[in-house]
Amino acid sequence: MIQAVAYDMDGTLYPLWPMRYYMVRELVWAFLHAPGKTWGDLRMLRTYRQVLEHLRGAEAADPDAEDPQLYAVAEKLAIPPEEVRATADEWVTKRPLRFLRRIARPRLLQIIRLLHRADVRQGVYSDYRPQTKLQAMGIAGCIQAVVWSRQPGVGEFKPAPAGFLQVARLLGVKPAEVLYVGDRTGVDDVGAWAAGMQFLRVRQFTLKRVRAMLGLTTPPEPGAVELRG
Repeated sequence: MIQAVAYDMDGTLYPLWPMRYYMVRELVWAFLHAPGKTWGDLRMLRTYRQVLEHLRGAEAADPDAEDPQLYAVAEKLAIPPEEVRATADEWVTKRPLRFLRRIARPRLLQIIRLLHRADVRQGVYSDYRPQTKLQAMGIAGCIQAVVWSRQPGVGEFKPAPAGFLQVARLLGVKPAEVLYVGDRTGVDDVGAWAAGMQFLRVRQFTLKRVRAMLGLTTPPEPGAVELRG
């Protein structure tokens, strides 16, 4: 039986399309005020995404190496790692925070809070550092295990199983006892299955279904119905 639930972050706890809209708006504003810097930021961010897809699923040469994506981008663009870190921190971590509460999936957050009150252990495994996003959405206190792909001890990106296995260890359960909820076919599902977990797409993650999988007897809260959008 399922004993714990873990979630992907981007595209799962919130949908991607509204965040992309807000980030494009932020980039346009930044370009109008500082075109040279913003053009450089765009070049770095494009390379940052490309490097992630190149590294995705590959076995880490050194799982304890610090942030392989960051150093690969710095080498590719011949710029200091600190410059990559600062730009990624601004555009990937900080700028999205103020939009998260308005675009997060409210019914999913409701289920997360309900499971927390029912003492169900919950975790998040994301390719990017998720702590500040969890705080911005108001659910950090509901999450007992937080893992991201670039942290020492993982060093592999989805669908490699290392991060999935780490979140199971932190939750104190076997991988087969974890339900992983994600949105990306070929990445979230493949990685969860490779680690021995069960998987549900976010659109399939309903209160009725998760209560059955967890064997909960707590009555559902009003309005907690199938997730959409």
